[in-house]
Amino acid sequence: MSYFEECLRLGEWLSEADRRALYRYLLESNKINYGVQANLLLKDSTLSKKIANGEILYSLINNQVTFAARRIGSEDFTPDIRTIGLTGLRFVDLWRLEKFFAQSEVDVIQNFPLLGENQQSEGGFGVDAYPYYTLAYYADGRNYLKGLIKKLTTNDSEILTKLRAL
Repeated sequence: MSYFEECLRLGEWLSEADRRALYRYLLESNKINYGVQANLLLKDSTLSKKIANGEILYSLINNQVTFAARRIGSEDFTPDIRTIGLTGLRFVDLWRLEKFFAQSEVDVIQNFPLLGENQQSEGGFGVDAYPYYTLAYYADGRNYLKGLIKKLTTNDSEILTKLRAL
């Protein structure tokens, strides 16, 4: 079993470093798919996709994209979990949506993993306060200069190597 497949089963048991590396892995390995999906979302105003044991529903309303999620087989979606504003500049919006898609997939993997050995709690939907694509994540909402330095010095190469290995 690959480390990526293991991550799909670990869910809430993934460490913060694993989730951050998973985000980076999804962003780089799905770049083309995310581009296609972003174009579909901009065209149709909605997009649905599945990952692990979850389903994601993206909605575009008034230049705001939101995502909601649910466990596959469940009736109800969560309330909107994250929101991202669009600029109206297509290349910027596509770039931002790619990051948004990767973050939402990590959030869903964390909350709705594939069945595995680790017992998942049945609490609410848990996410990191700040998405990985913002400096606020690295700055913990405080000093963005320190956050930039932390972002530049964060090294996920070991975990990324494990994720890239088949």
